[in-house]
Amino acid sequence: MALAVTAIGHVGALGYGATGTLAALRAGLSDPRELPIVVGGEDDEDISAVGYPAGDFADGFFQAGAWVRLACGAIDDLRHAAALPGGADFWQRTALLAALPIIDEDRFRWTLDMLPEAPREFVLEPIAQLCARGVSIVEQGCHPSGHVALAAALQRAESGIGAREADRVLLAAADSYVDEWTLEWLASENRLKTPERPTGLTPGEAGAALLLESEAAARQRRATVRGFVEAVALGAAPLPPPPAKAEGEAAEEELPSLRPEGTKLGRAIAQAVRQVLPQGSTPFAADLYLDLNGEEWRAHGWGHAQVHLARHLDLDRCRTFLPATSIGEVGAAAAPVALSLALWNFDRDGTRDALVVSVADDGKVAAIRLSAPAAATAAAAPRAP
Repeated sequence: MALAVTAIGHVGALGYGATGTLAALRAGLSDPRELPIVVGGEDDEDISAVGYPAGDFADGFFQAGAWVRLACGAIDDLRHAAALPGGADFWQRTALLAALPIIDEDRFRWTLDMLPEAPREFVLEPIAQLCARGVSIVEQGCHPSGHVALAAALQRAESGIGAREADRVLLAAADSYVDEWTLEWLASENRLKTPERPTGLTPGEAGAALLLESEAAARQRRATVRGFVEAVALGAAPLPPPPAKAEGEAAEEELPSLRPEGTKLGRAIAQAVRQVLPQGSTPFAADLYLDLNGEEWRAHGWGHAQVHLARHLDLDRCRTFLPATSIGEVGAAAAPVALSLALWNFDRDGTRDALVVSVADDGKVAAIRLSAPAAATAAAAPRAP
């Protein structure tokens, strides 16, 4: 069953609303700012890291507090732009899902084994209370899977709506790489872009929200359909084993976090993409939205994936979009931002199809295929990429 996306919302470095954010992303604008960590420079000169914070939107909070602020800001933007009803009938048939970062102990200094209920207690429940204004929500669920959290949440949304557990799903995503602990973690793993390391990532933060419904439910309440989620696939590339140490060798500070090897990652990406392609449309042409963020291991993976996809995708006719070049690394919010940008481009270019491809730090991969509403594609002939 295709899921209809009927509303979107955003907050981030480019603005506190989807309209401004997506227009700026489409134009390739950016607004980098200095961050509170020194990354060094030539001749021992202190140089601050540069990133894309969402202004003062997090209001001094970090981790769960910042995620709630960012997610609720995006939901408020969604509600306002879509003029959603505020009555109990609407919210009692609405499920809430949250796409959150991978809970890495080195980054957050706690794990899900230590605090298994933390995402629900400190993130999901506050979002539910704030966004639904006290109305009971039918179902809640967290997906702390980083870049592939959107794909996991979409599969859960399709299952819930298909089983009529809810009429619609409100999906909120949030992540922040600009807090001090995360910046220290990135620096310790040599992942930050610096004057001496031009292939690192640039930190960012963002909140995103999507409203998902069945096409019938959207039609019944006369909602505007922005696009459809046609297919979702998840996969994983194996992580390499940690390097063995000789007996008696002194423990040293670990090397940067182990990432999937390029060829294996490329195979996993290609397999996920092939799973979402429509039958009988080879080679397939679509806009590509990738989460390449400046790190070499991601670029290597996509490079190898293209080799495996050469017979399945008409890459010469595919436009490629890299949102991280404007908003930095936004983790769990990256795929929802990319999906929303794809819907925005549907409306303006008359393009019919898009693929959102995601790679998480733990080697999981995801592919999401989107299609434009029939009315939109009929109104404008598709422009050649």
